[in-house]
Amino acid sequence: MNNQPEKRVCLGKIATAHGVRGLVKVLVYAEDPALLSGVLYIGERSNDTLTLKMKNSMGKFWLAEVDGVKDRNDAELLRNTTLWVGRDALPEIDDEDDFYIEDLIGLAVETVDGKKAGKVLGLENFGAGDLLEIKPPVGDSVYIPFTKAEVPEILLDAGKIIITKMPDE
Repeated sequence: MNNQPEKRVCLGKIATAHGVRGLVKVLVYAEDPALLSGVLYIGERSNDTLTLKMKNSMGKFWLAEVDGVKDRNDAELLRNTTLWVGRDALPEIDDEDDFYIEDLIGLAVETVDGKKAGKVLGLENFGAGDLLEIKPPVGDSVYIPFTKAEVPEILLDAGKIIITKMPDE
């Protein structure tokens, strides 16, 4: 029996209401917005769900209909709701160079010369490109550019990521 909680992946966030008929604007984090159509958890650990029907793109947002939401007031109550699916619900990846960001979190980090550098805490993008957040064995977490030059190997099967060097070296 597995007592591990189900691993979930955040696919988007309801940004705000749109119009008077209960539609919402969704900021989609997934490459395929269709992954948000259907039943979604409204938190990483919550068992509460809602059902979305994705409509169409509006620039950086997608319009969606939420099952049971019929007016703007109800839609406004959903502002900033994060939308999650179980990791197992995502399509399998065939290409070994592709991965889900969620699969990187918790991996060991080593430098190309074999030094233990810590573990992956997450991946962020503050506007200038993707940054890998690493928690070294001692001290505060650090960010490195998530590029092939800085992160030459991702070895999911081995449970580790290889980086060229830590920022303070």
